[in-house]
Amino acid sequence: MTRMYRGRTLDGRAVEVAVEGARIARVAEISPGDWPLIAPPLVDLQQNGALGMAFNDLCGRGETLGPIAAFVRRHGVGRMMATFTTADFESQRRSLRELDGRLSADADLARLFVGVFYEGNYMSREPGWRGIHPAQFMRDPNWPEWQKLQQAAGGRIRLFNVDPMLPGAIETIRQAVAAGVRVAMGHCGPTAEAIRLAANAGADIVTHFGNGIAPIIHRHHNPLWAWLADDRLALGIIADGYHLPEEVIRVVFKVKPREKVFTVSDAAAASGSPPGDYGSFVIEPNGRCHQKDEDVLAGNWFQADRCVERLCEMGWPLAEAWRQQSEIPARLFHLPLPALAPGQEAEFVLARFDERRGLQLEQVVALGSELLKAPVGTRTVDFRG
Repeated sequence: MTRMYRGRTLDGRAVEVAVEGARIARVAEISPGDWPLIAPPLVDLQQNGALGMAFNDLCGRGETLGPIAAFVRRHGVGRMMATFTTADFESQRRSLRELDGRLSADADLARLFVGVFYEGNYMSREPGWRGIHPAQFMRDPNWPEWQKLQQAAGGRIRLFNVDPMLPGAIETIRQAVAAGVRVAMGHCGPTAEAIRLAANAGADIVTHFGNGIAPIIHRHHNPLWAWLADDRLALGIIADGYHLPEEVIRVVFKVKPREKVFTVSDAAAASGSPPGDYGSFVIEPNGRCHQKDEDVLAGNWFQADRCVERLCEMGWPLAEAWRQQSEIPARLFHLPLPALAPGQEAEFVLARFDERRGLQLEQVVALGSELLKAPVGTRTVDFRG
């Protein structure tokens, strides 16, 4: 059976796409009209889990990867890094082995989970800088230990996060980069000199810039200025409307070229859960997730489509906002995305944005299969249609 889709591509062309089986059969130019955007899937380089499951608690529960995959795909995500936050070192290794085993046995899951971001155990131990990550599991970095994690992951760790002020950090960064692994700085308060040394050693990413920092910092001597000033560093930002004020996002894009900025969901295990009181934390109807009886964020409830919506709310055209959450992070990590061309795998999203309804995904197609029974908004958690 042939399915037909009409839309406007990221470069503004109006096209009709014919899909047969899992692949695109034909693409034809059509007359301009009120077509939705038709675009490659979203790419989320920092996603911690969903439906009550965190990836670093995966050991013995690997079957949850399937439901998580279905959930995030229905929000337009087609490529993502499973992010491991802070936990006991041995349990991290067991969960990494579980993830590798599941992905090795399931090519469809491996298409979605393109690697691991080990945010992990090598961040600041200081209150404020470490956020809600528990200090008792923090460790000083060394390359043999990172290799043990990489071995457990079957070589799937593509990005390590580290505080460059920790003993051994600069040499560990150098060895990781030499082995083909990227290194980020985040949840830390390094000096400008430490940032320079880390970048010299090959670190080139900043983890969720503007978050994971102490609430009171020196007006001049803080890492934000050095991270912004160093042209070698790409910045990840959580553009959900709660983690960063709009003016901070605007400054980031004024200082850095767009190719050096990527938006991430940093979605927590609570993502996909209905709004409500969960004891230690609360999910508000507007999607704000915070600790109970305390005005402290408890992670992000939204998926990556919310970052697209937020940029659109700030005045970005939908195509440019989508590109920032799709093509740009894909290029940053050399991740191929299917093209809208005959013979290519049929994997794309049809979406619209307007100020009243926000971002609406009209359809998500993955290997020729339609995933949505009804349009999906950024706050949708029930997909029964």
